[in-house]
Amino acid sequence: MIFHSLTEKVSAFLQSRAENIIGRHRVIVYLLHSVLVVTVISLQFMGLGGSQEALPRTMSGIHLATCLFSLSLYLTRRLTLSKAFSLVALVAQCTIAVRFFYFATVRPDHFLQLILINQITSLLAIFFLVMSFVRFTPFIVSFISVTSYGCVASYLHEPALWQLFGFFLFVQFFLCVLGELLQHNVMSVSKENASLQYRETALLRAVRLNKREIEAYLRMGSRDNPSTDDVDRLFAMLTPVSQRNLVNAVRMHLKNHLVDECDFARHFPSLTKSETDVCRLILAGKKRSEISLLLEKTENNVDVTRNHIRKKLNVPQEEDLRKYLTNLLIEKEYPGMGKGKDKTLHLERSHIAILAHEESKPPSLLK
Repeated sequence: MIFHSLTEKVSAFLQSRAENIIGRHRVIVYLLHSVLVVTVISLQFMGLGGSQEALPRTMSGIHLATCLFSLSLYLTRRLTLSKAFSLVALVAQCTIAVRFFYFATVRPDHFLQLILINQITSLLAIFFLVMSFVRFTPFIVSFISVTSYGCVASYLHEPALWQLFGFFLFVQFFLCVLGELLQHNVMSVSKENASLQYRETALLRAVRLNKREIEAYLRMGSRDNPSTDDVDRLFAMLTPVSQRNLVNAVRMHLKNHLVDECDFARHFPSLTKSETDVCRLILAGKKRSEISLLLEKTENNVDVTRNHIRKKLNVPQEEDLRKYLTNLLIEKEYPGMGKGKDKTLHLERSHIAILAHEESKPPSLLK
């Protein structure tokens, strides 16, 4: 329980300090470096490592104070991470340079090992700077480190130090170049992600759907035979506004295309040619006067034809003829659909499933 609570607090802290995963990575590296500095110098003060002489301990105290000071400025948002980390690294490298010249002149016990340990410390500092994507500072730290180490090696005329000079020079230069490459690549990836996120947001705004709704629609559209449950699941994931928009779009599609695609002679063999012509115009939303003009008939003749259609198709007198014909045509085109309490909505949902399936096919497979 305590571990879970601590994890949540750390996660909340990282979220508050950085907007993306790259920023959170930088924060983690900086904090780990700070913890490492505090731990190592504290062990030195307790006599568990490092030089115990006055000047080296003073330099370690300056390093520790700078680390805590910059960390406090960062936590209070007075310094950015890059500036806080750079401040610590530069001050630390200056203290290491002072130690170098102290060890070279005083030559305490094991001074060569102490010089190498401090040079390795510089190498680790550069590594942490590179891992946190701090620019330019690794080059400055490397220059101070290599210059001071080379001066000490030249002053002492120690072959062992000169043998490692080339190694440190190569590794530090390699880390600096690697840091610049990583910085460039990370920034490029970050810009691409920002661009993709912008396009995704623009797309969602354009279609007026969220990710969950689009995913549900695509999942249903990829099925060969979408079932009623698939359609109901889709509608359950849609917002009320999206439901209305989708149903209205299907109604418009039915109005504009269903009549043209239907074979009236096959679906309604009992109707005459004149009666099917009247049906098409009724489904197209034409009024009685418009139908009479288009078919060159009198309005009374159109009324008689409508009555014949009602009788042959068993349309109840209280039922709207256009609505009834629409539902009947959908049932004829897609057998087995349209049963239920809310027949019209169920038919529209069923037709949505069919439209989604057809739109997911390659153009060569569509009718």
